[in-house]
Amino acid sequence: MIHRRRLLQGMGGIAFAAASPLSLSATGLDLSDPRDRLTALAKMRGSTDGSLTIGWVMGARYAVVDKKAIPMLGILAGTFSRYQRLDPDTFEARALEVAYFTDLDTGKLLETWENPVTGKVVEVPQTRMGPSRILMRADGLEVPNPSGEAAGMEIRHRFKDPIQFQGRVWITEEIRVESEPRQPGGKAFRYNEMTTYESRLADLNDPELTAAPVNVQFQSLVTFRRWMGFGDTPGHTTARGFGGRETRVEDLPPYYLELTERYHADVLNDPIAALGISEG
Repeated sequence: MIHRRRLLQGMGGIAFAAASPLSLSATGLDLSDPRDRLTALAKMRGSTDGSLTIGWVMGARYAVVDKKAIPMLGILAGTFSRYQRLDPDTFEARALEVAYFTDLDTGKLLETWENPVTGKVVEVPQTRMGPSRILMRADGLEVPNPSGEAAGMEIRHRFKDPIQFQGRVWITEEIRVESEPRQPGGKAFRYNEMTTYESRLADLNDPELTAAPVNVQFQSLVTFRRWMGFGDTPGHTTARGFGGRETRVEDLPPYYLELTERYHADVLNDPIAALGISEG
């Protein structure tokens, strides 16, 4: 995933260690209060007690050429993370993302792929991004030291105001990454992502729950990547996806577990070590 990938090192939902008690009013979290909203975000994106969580997404990416959306690739991605509350206004997170592109018909991993627009056959990369570090506050994420392809890019992130309706809460995060051409004849890069988290208000208010069950909806709009074989074709890509977050590795989608066991077994065998976190 989906793929925000190599460029957004440090952007994923990251984390580790223990958190302070939840800030609860007599009727629960006050989502208009930045500190309570931050607690809700931590429960939706991870866990407030420093436990490992794994967010996953399934979806598809499309080429948009001459205003037509052309199906290209399936998306199967997971982000392993831990969160730590540094102070009442800040969580620190550490995360590692492992993602795959799949065949739209069979759902199986793609190693090569024929571009449906240009007909060019290309090698399809896997993505392993991180471990990376971010700071999360109620208004958005900060990437202290962007690395990899994200180094030198302009990165903007914000959380939209929560929406409450019929006992449920939705919070949307918006990410925008921009870079001008880095070499003569190169192209500008643009990445736009919108991810919406949905949880029950009762779960967010429950002091016994450190990680609230959550549904995830994902959309993005991104310039063509060089490896996709579009050449000078005008256009861009768009993607959609859905997902959730698990607290146990074994609850991840079965095919994701199969691929990750085959290619990144260290992540499944010891996720905390893969995050670069030393226990004790």
